[in-house]
Amino acid sequence: MGKEHGKTFCKIMGSVKLGHWFEKENFGLLLFRILFGTCLIVYGIRWFLNPNLLKQVGKSATTIGLPFSATFLGTLAAFLLIATGIFVLLGFYFRCAIATLLLIGLIGSWGTLSLQFFCPPYPPSHLLLFIGITFLFIGPGTFCIKK
Repeated sequence: MGKEHGKTFCKIMGSVKLGHWFEKENFGLLLFRILFGTCLIVYGIRWFLNPNLLKQVGKSATTIGLPFSATFLGTLAAFLLIATGIFVLLGFYFRCAIATLLLIGLIGSWGTLSLQFFCPPYPPSHLLLFIGITFLFIGPGTFCIKK
């Protein structure tokens, strides 16, 4: 009975012309790209709404020796997060955007690089590195503007 139900669903979706999208193997990548890019944009906007968060983000960049103020570096990171979120969302210069996210994640997690790097709970900078490395190898899929 379960197989018949699935065939009926595919026939209905096929007649609506929406089933064509669900048959594509890269639809999952498109959906994950949309969700991840939206999360990056919202996360970057959230940094702008809290000035203390901007300073905290910038402090991690000043610990590696960058000669700017923590607020400036936090603002730069928030702009980069929003811009790369838009690029990931659209699939536009995807690998360059992911390389930028990897740089942000590496700078953010520089002080915590040890054997406990892989132990939960994961800070956002670690998750940014994990997802960025994965996307760097997988790529944007076929539903993108420019690879």
